[in-house]
Amino acid sequence: MLGKVVFLFLCIVSFSHAQEFDDEFDEGFDDIDESIMVEEAVKQSYYLTGKLSQKANYATHNQSPHNNLNSLQTSLYLEYEKSFTDNHKLRVSAKTFYDFIYNVKNDRNYAQEEKNSLQKETEIFDLYLQGKISSNMDYKIGRQVVVWGRSDTIRVTDILNPLDNRSPGITDIEDLRLPVGMAKIDYYFGNYNVNFIFIGETRYSKLPAYKSDFYILNTRLPDEKIDKKPTIALSFNANFSSWDMSLYAAKVKSDETRAHDDIYMLGYAFDYIYDSWLFKAEGVYFDKYRLNNTQDKTFSNILVGLEYNGIEETVISFDIANKYLPNTKDVTQSALRINSDFMNARLKANYLISLYGRRFNEGGFQRVWLEYELNDALKSTLGYVDYMSGSSLFDVIEDNDMFFTSLEYSF
Repeated sequence: MLGKVVFLFLCIVSFSHAQEFDDEFDEGFDDIDESIMVEEAVKQSYYLTGKLSQKANYATHNQSPHNNLNSLQTSLYLEYEKSFTDNHKLRVSAKTFYDFIYNVKNDRNYAQEEKNSLQKETEIFDLYLQGKISSNMDYKIGRQVVVWGRSDTIRVTDILNPLDNRSPGITDIEDLRLPVGMAKIDYYFGNYNVNFIFIGETRYSKLPAYKSDFYILNTRLPDEKIDKKPTIALSFNANFSSWDMSLYAAKVKSDETRAHDDIYMLGYAFDYIYDSWLFKAEGVYFDKYRLNNTQDKTFSNILVGLEYNGIEETVISFDIANKYLPNTKDVTQSALRINSDFMNARLKANYLISLYGRRFNEGGFQRVWLEYELNDALKSTLGYVDYMSGSSLFDVIEDNDMFFTSLEYSF
């Protein structure tokens, strides 16, 4: 299956390059308009935008009730921003979705927990006030996303926002982060800045519901208890022309165990640009970490990665991370990503493979997908995700391979 997916991706890339050459050849005969009209835009104090999308997933396995067509989700995303002065603004965004598959296939034996989690949902995402306190100090207060680290695929230092993991492998991390209520103060001096973050809202990652397609246990898990005690985080950042560095410290709630104990974190992230290469590294050290209700332990996680931009309109990146866990086997995760743009960036071809194990033999997934802009407002997506066995987790979901598609209208 791995060979077939890679072959499919290469065929898509080859066809798209050929199509792009034809388009550029035709454009060479277009008339050149030498008159340039420059109009002064009227600055508005607010805007309202949104996205209406229709998604559909088709599973290739025959295990009822999630076989064949298994999702028909319609979603609406709205974003509103209001500027009070040149230095202060309010942003609010919300998303609602409804999955009609539970109506179309109402004779299927869906668990009520799955329907409660995946049939419908309405949620406030961003809800924050942002502005300047002085010429070198900013604030941002409210529900928001704060991204730590450098990797686009593997989380090491990126711990402040939980993820929506109800359908793993189909969506990138950048679209899975769940906003959290925080108060953030940024202080800038030269090429440096310090961020102080007070985290007032406690949220945990959304996991697959009982008896849903990606639920791996045979029994129900008890409800999670939300600890509403605030936590804090601090980062120091240095930004230069060819390299950046960040240092992190935080006291947060663990999102990897059901106990959600307080853990203390120290970490770093670094990247360096040389010619067409980007080198990146991350590391983190956790204290007071508990694994399966054992006594407090420490563990660390390190990541190194390379990104190559020397091919026109193409980015190739590879990251590998190793997690050193207490009294158990280390966890190694790697990820290879290829992104290419064609037809003046109207068509994007993407491939991602993420594998576990030092020999890449402990399970994972690979995903190939196309994004095509039909016009300025309409975008379509078509892709396929393949899950691979090799560990107790991925052995359960290895048959969950599926095609996914979406049509998105922006306004």
